[in-house]
Amino acid sequence: MDLEKNINEQKVLENELKNLRKGASVYKKQQNSNVFFKANREKVFHEAKKNLEDLITEYKQLEATSEGIQGETTPLELSNPVEQDV
Repeated sequence: MDLEKNINEQKVLENELKNLRKGASVYKKQQNSNVFFKANREKVFHEAKKNLEDLITEYKQLEATSEGIQGETTPLELSNPVEQDV
């Protein structure tokens, strides 16, 4: 599901921003273009966190709706960030 992919991407983004050193530069892509602008790390982190919360809420609503229709859904782990070995 596309929504699950977006949730996982937001978890990774939030985790990466959380683990940046204090003086690290963060750049944000301008919407509908390929131009990046330097951004405030804390602001970008809070935006990512809010986006993640919104996606999780949307996922839970869809899950509740489809549960009533199908009776069973594929669960998504929403509490832990994605951890990958590099």
